[in-house]
Amino acid sequence: MFSRSINSFLQKWFNGARRKPLLIRGARQTGKTTAVREFAGNIPGYIELNMEYPGEKRVFEQQLSVQDLLKSIQLSRNRTAPLKESLLFIDEIQACPAAIRYIRLFYEQIPELAVIVSGSLLEVYLQHSGIEFPVGQVTSISMHPLSFREYLHAFHREDIAALLNAVPIPDYAVPVVYKEYVKFVLAGGMPEATQAVLGGADAGEMKLLYSSLLVSFLDDIPKYASNRTMTEVIRHCLESVPVETGSRIKFAGFGNSQYRSREVGEAMRMLQRAGLVSIVYPASNIKPPPKPNLRKSPKLFYLDSGLLAYSLGAQWSEAGTMDLNGAFNGVLAEQCIAQALVKSDTVLRFWARDSRGSNSKVDFVVQHRGKLIPVEVKSGATGRLRSLHRFIDECPHGYAVRFYSGPVQVDDLRTPAGKDYSLLNMPHFLAGELSEYLNWFVKN
Repeated sequence: MFSRSINSFLQKWFNGARRKPLLIRGARQTGKTTAVREFAGNIPGYIELNMEYPGEKRVFEQQLSVQDLLKSIQLSRNRTAPLKESLLFIDEIQACPAAIRYIRLFYEQIPELAVIVSGSLLEVYLQHSGIEFPVGQVTSISMHPLSFREYLHAFHREDIAALLNAVPIPDYAVPVVYKEYVKFVLAGGMPEATQAVLGGADAGEMKLLYSSLLVSFLDDIPKYASNRTMTEVIRHCLESVPVETGSRIKFAGFGNSQYRSREVGEAMRMLQRAGLVSIVYPASNIKPPPKPNLRKSPKLFYLDSGLLAYSLGAQWSEAGTMDLNGAFNGVLAEQCIAQALVKSDTVLRFWARDSRGSNSKVDFVVQHRGKLIPVEVKSGATGRLRSLHRFIDECPHGYAVRFYSGPVQVDDLRTPAGKDYSLLNMPHFLAGELSEYLNWFVKN
């Protein structure tokens, strides 16, 4: 067991005066169930039900009143705690449509009862079934792989985690923190991988673990494919994602296949709903909000850096020597930035100039205090940031960000067209702290 950042949210939610049932979304194996169990360990009236177990599912299908349903559940588990000291956790709720329908009744008729629901492939099931959670009567939160900060706490490196709070982080600390960050990138943020590293797993054991995780994702495909053909298409897309990560893709013929655009598009959207990939469309505007242009080719990102590194052939033994800037032509570094931005609830967009014959592209754009800030993940000299310069020339401000492997520093620069701007250079491991650094950067 190791603590996750969601724990503080769960505590605040549980103590809230106008608490709604909580829906925890996220890909399988990201630690949803474990996080709830850890949080609920000291709640006297905690009851956990799994809707994949027929006996626990059956009680919701008896059409009881919501009051009798709760009494039946408490009786079966010998729980008699007051409602204010109780928590009902319904896991794998997608396996029981009747349980989903009771969520509204819990909220309306027994609001004192804290209710959490979750499930793997939940988004896919809801899409297929047409069932919706009651609008306005559920609080929703997403669970992702571990962040670098969570990883540090798991390894009891509170000293390094504290350094992430210093804005800017001292230059002397960057090499030490970066070394730990590369280990995190190769291990990834899947809780099982973190647990294995904590337990001293060797390279062979880590390889077996990643292989097992990928097989479990592939084994899930028949659960959300509409027919045998779509099963094959989804399987092909998932197996092709690692080599296409960070690239702009076309659905037609994706992964050197003969599949049509419609088939691949449906498969990719399924994988996105399952939480395994992020399909990121470009924005062409230079003022917020970043409007996605669905007619242009999107970029693709994976669920987790550790799974990506394993799929691309990275070795766990390389953790002490790997340079993220050059690893797999920078794909791994860009994946890490995307993953950190998703974890911090940033809407992922990149920028592509909307004009014929132009290939100007900025890796990401983030909205901050009424500005759309360009973000590049580069290893080259600042003078080679041609696409970023094009964005700066057209936008109404002079702020930009670059992630690289060096210390925090601000460069005052000028585009070839003559516009002055400031470039905030940040080590990759600070991607999860981008919002705080932008506050500091713009203020100063």
